Amino acid sequence: MHKTIQIALFLILTTSIGFAQSETINIKSEHLKEANYLKMDDFYLTHYLYIDLFLRENLFPTASPKEVSSILKAIKAYVSVETPLEIEIEKPGDSNYLIKMAILKKDDGTELLIAFTNWSTKEQKFEKDIKRENDSYTRWYFLNDNKMTYRKDMSGESDYTALSKSDLANAYLFDERTENDTQIKSTIDEALKETDLLDNITTQLIQLKYQIFKRDTNNFKKQVDYLDTLIETNKAHVNLKGIKMAFEATKFQIELMNKN
Repeated sequence: MHKTIQIALFLILTTSIGFAQSETINIKSEHLKEANYLKMDDFYLTHYLYIDLFLRENLFPTASPKEVSSILKAIKAYVSVETPLEIEIEKPGDSNYLIKMAILKKDDGTELLIAFTNWSTKEQKFEKDIKRENDSYTRWYFLNDNKMTYRKDMSGESDYTALSKSDLANAYLFDERTENDTQIKSTIDEALKETDLLDNITTQLIQLKYQIFKRDTNNFKKQVDYLDTLIETNKAHVNLKGIKMAFEATKFQIELMNKN
């Protein structure tokens, strides 16, 4: 990582903060002044941050839609280049769950939304405080107008020519290039012609994601019912567990979208 970025990250992490509190979730900032700086589509906010800050590493999988929604709303309302936001989630055990959201603006104008946590991936436990950037579980996202893109989903990080049709549709949905959005539906339609069961279910799930992205309420409600039946019918399949978990996360995302 470039030295100037490391210095900027250290300054972000050591910023002093004040307090605001709500039930078991404490929102902390210097002056909780609504900035509404983040303009990304709620589809990306609910997809990435729910999976990354609650499900991955088993960080807080029992969080309710209300709890997750309140955190995401605070992030979107208060985080700006000048003002990082710290969230403390009270939980059983010695250490609460700490999240610090900050925006880093690089010299070339690129903006990154960064989530720092107090989860030690090495020790597999919550530390008392958030450590330096490389010492704790951290996620980076590029901000580009209404897009929010995880670094591994950037088009420059993938060889699209090597992707299957279902993977290509998924890449188009989550990469930073808005011009690729017009190709998502036709690529999904092509992928649905494949006869492999797992590929088909995976594509059906991507189609559900796309319908959520387009706010196609009538069709995504039907798609949820269809996937429920499809997965239940094939529940004995040994490789279906990961897809089922992703489907459950997507249904949770729908609840979040309804609350945001």
